[in-house]
Amino acid sequence: MPHPTPENSIPEKDLLESASYMDIDQWLERLRRSDRALYNSMALEVWSIARTMDSLIPGFWNRFMENRQTALKQFVIQRKKEENRE
Repeated sequence: MPHPTPENSIPEKDLLESASYMDIDQWLERLRRSDRALYNSMALEVWSIARTMDSLIPGFWNRFMENRQTALKQFVIQRKKEENRE
């Protein structure tokens, strides 16, 4: 469920009318703010899930972060292999 923000509480008709008066810099700034809000919301959700899981299964967060680090290393190695083939 999306969290209420000033941008998604504006009626769609008003949002579209105000959009016609924005220049490219305003569009980009609105996009950046929306992107940041989405990122923050996702980070909060991940944190709350991890916190809940850690209370149910002690050490969950530590194992999750170790697996994430391993997956990231594998991803970087794979990308380097792909770049070397090109």
